[in-house]
Amino acid sequence: MFYVIVWSNQDETLTGDLASVDIATMENLNNLITVGESLLNKPVSRVNFDTGVVEEVTNGGTNREALKRFAKQLSDERKLRESLARLV
Repeated sequence: MFYVIVWSNQDETLTGDLASVDIATMENLNNLITVGESLLNKPVSRVNFDTGVVEEVTNGGTNREALKRFAKQLSDERKLRESLARLV
């Protein structure tokens, strides 16, 4: 199975200190946590390659749920590979 994961900026309101990757003040870090939590609770979306527009994925759930599903898939794949390696 092949997956293409496209992370897009789903929050185009990042400006000033929040948009910078090198400002490590407590205030900025706390604000980034807030932005991250907000993104996790947004619906899964992806870029339509024909139009270039970010579109919500039907029945995709939230980004938080999608990350949990992906983590489970990775874990299951690792367990399978480890069990196969023991057979060799």
